[in-house]
Amino acid sequence: MPLQSINIDDNKLFELLVAIILRNNGYIAGAPRRWLGGRATKHQVNVIGVDLNNSPFTFNNIIIIKACCKKNTSLDLDMVKNIKATIIDLEHTLPPRRELIRDIAGTDRGDLFHRIYGKNKNRESFTVNYVGGIFISKSLDPFAWEYANANGIYVAYLPQELAGKPLKYWFSRLRKGLSNVVDNNGLITLPSLAKKEKKVEAFKEIIHHLKTESSENLNPEQNHDLFTIINEVLLLQDFTPLRTKLQQLALASMNGYPVVLDYNLTYRNLLEATLVSLSERFRRAKNISQRTKYRPLNTAKFIVTDIKSTLDRNVAYLSFIADRENVPAAIEDMCGALYVPVSVLDRRMTRFQLKLPLKTGISLIGEFDLEHNFKNNKEQISVLTSREKVR
Repeated sequence: MPLQSINIDDNKLFELLVAIILRNNGYIAGAPRRWLGGRATKHQVNVIGVDLNNSPFTFNNIIIIKACCKKNTSLDLDMVKNIKATIIDLEHTLPPRRELIRDIAGTDRGDLFHRIYGKNKNRESFTVNYVGGIFISKSLDPFAWEYANANGIYVAYLPQELAGKPLKYWFSRLRKGLSNVVDNNGLITLPSLAKKEKKVEAFKEIIHHLKTESSENLNPEQNHDLFTIINEVLLLQDFTPLRTKLQQLALASMNGYPVVLDYNLTYRNLLEATLVSLSERFRRAKNISQRTKYRPLNTAKFIVTDIKSTLDRNVAYLSFIADRENVPAAIEDMCGALYVPVSVLDRRMTRFQLKLPLKTGISLIGEFDLEHNFKNNKEQISVLTSREKVR
């Protein structure tokens, strides 16, 4: 008897993949198992990222995530407006006295997320910054872009292909993997899920629900458990290429705006290169007077080889390679792509810097040179920025 197909929307799967990308980038991210209590109402938020900011002038950031990969621009503006309305309502719950999220040393990040978004609350009670984040892999409506930019909501673009396969391919494989979680005898097939004895019946109920109803009807508790199931399905050998690529998508900062870095190496390579740069920086600092304001900053240098448009004309695709003579040995073979909002680019720039956080207080600083392919890059930036202004 063939297994029934799974009824789960592409956007839902894409949203859960975004949560995994956030986790891979050091955020306390996941699907909350409860509604978020605002001042006026309660909100179902499918994915949340917690940034334990270590700056003394900034509270922790709670990123309210929405992800979209299906071409339906008529709903884009409503999606952005809903995020803004949710953020405003949650901000009204900030307590008069500071109640901060305290990251306890040695605490598992997953356990910390459960303590924050596990138990039911009537209202949110932490002193935090609420930030909107939209992840797309399609064209976003121009008016939605403008509304997001005007209201401090960040938009990040993810590639249409992961590990050499289109997103549609991986969504199909994930649906098949989910349909195999429970066999025809009603038994859980994944040992890692079967070990969670208290949740086995809940897992079965979710799979049954997805075989008979839409994923849109899942409540927060079920959405949380679905994220647990997806994480275990991705550990199967068939998903090794996808799992590896999700670990190679980094969230970096360009002029204070988040951009997506798609690279070909491991996190270990980046960390090793950063530690080498830090060591070199300290060595050079010994030769500088303590009275000077100048502090040497070692940067890994990269060359932008080409600039193209993406499916969204508001986002540019920048391919790059490492400048082998000006990077640590660990990343001399590094190459990949950057997905940068056009509004962040400037036609006058000949180079720009990218900050890639790796651990608390440790970031890889990359300097990207546009002059190697100067004429072509300048023309491409000019065309992209002029489009943005015309719009």
